Amino acid sequence: MTLHRILLESGLLPEGGILTAAFSGGADSTALLLGLHTLAGQCGYSLRAVHVHHGIRGAEADRDAAFCEALCAHLGIPYQCVHVDAPAYAKARKLSLETAARLLRYEALREAAPAGLIATAHHAEDNAETVLFHLIRGSGMRGLRGIPKQNGRIIRPLLGASKAEILAYLTERGQPFVEDSTNFTDESTRSRLRRKLLPLLEAENSAYLAHISRTAALLTEDDACLTALAAEMLGSGAETGRIPVSAETAKPIRMRMYLLRLDRLRTDASYDMLEAIDRIALGGGRQMLAKDVYAETARGILYLYRQAEPLSGTHPMQLGENRIFRGKVCRAELTETAAQPALSQNHHKSDMQYSLDFDKITGTPFFRRQQREDRMQLPGRAHSSRLRTLVQAAVPAPERKALHMLFDAEGVIWCEGIGIAARVQPDGETRRRLTLTVSAEHCGTNEDEEPFGIGAPVPQEKE
Repeated sequence: MTLHRILLESGLLPEGGILTAAFSGGADSTALLLGLHTLAGQCGYSLRAVHVHHGIRGAEADRDAAFCEALCAHLGIPYQCVHVDAPAYAKARKLSLETAARLLRYEALREAAPAGLIATAHHAEDNAETVLFHLIRGSGMRGLRGIPKQNGRIIRPLLGASKAEILAYLTERGQPFVEDSTNFTDESTRSRLRRKLLPLLEAENSAYLAHISRTAALLTEDDACLTALAAEMLGSGAETGRIPVSAETAKPIRMRMYLLRLDRLRTDASYDMLEAIDRIALGGGRQMLAKDVYAETARGILYLYRQAEPLSGTHPMQLGENRIFRGKVCRAELTETAAQPALSQNHHKSDMQYSLDFDKITGTPFFRRQQREDRMQLPGRAHSSRLRTLVQAAVPAPERKALHMLFDAEGVIWCEGIGIAARVQPDGETRRRLTLTVSAEHCGTNEDEEPFGIGAPVPQEKE
């Protein structure tokens, strides 16, 4: 059958393991479930189904859940129904109901299927609709790539199938399905595109789906190439916020470097925002881009960062991870070892390591903000210096508010980006070594996020 061939040729079906189908009961997901069920023995995976009840559409939604449960029972497919409250979620976060339902749906799918791949029933018209949706909203190449075939554990093996092929498959099998009444309204942008614009494109050129899909695939390849070049030039800047750009760097590469960093900061990037960053990168200055997010140049380097709140009070150091500043982690490890040479303290690296003689620390070490009277004597120096002076000389202004500083009962013993105090320097008698490592806190990405990029608006409906 055509649909079975499309599923197999997608190259997405696993050979063994668990495969979970997102099953709404509509035509698309019903065809997906039947196709995956038929091919399970051939491919060797174990099929499961998860239905997400969004807490909307009342009795109609209950009917859909009952249909899904009955069909899975008939086919012998393990089934789970997950209830979420999309209206409450949308209200609390000021999102459209459609956006809230989508976010909750993917979150529920990931929690219900902690292992293996998750298949959704997006098809060719969905892909065309997504490309057009981003086009009219001013998205750049990221948005015009359309729906990715795979994003993390989410796979979409029906992207090569048209709606007509899906309906023909169900008719051939004599398989009924349920209809979502909201699909027949014009309440959302996507519904209007689906009901009004796509039929016009079909009338203009019957091959429009293939053409849009091919264009999206070509843009995906182009964007992957440019993003890879940007990532190579960015280096550790995605984590540290130090962006090494200059006028000699091509603008498409510069823009993607900014995007890679903003992705880590979980910040949506509009075209105007990226242009503002570029002006600061090339011309200098400082500007707030979004809540707590800033762009600033200092000493010829562009910084994209979240403004850290200065420490208040003291924070005892604990072995393991110390999370004092948002986006950074200071890991403290205690080891019994023979003396070793001092470790590099180059604060331009994304991971910074410092070693102290733990037995030379007086009392319990703690983090706090620097004070005016703080002084520090660095190894190899005959006298102490004001800590503030050391910081101003060695650390660019954008980084100063988020520096880890460790103290004991006698004063400062370590400052990130500066080094350790001479009195706690390891030597030939050192037996317990305290190693401090500062690194960027890695933010995960949601598998359900749609591809936004240059010029993209905040990803939600406005209606």
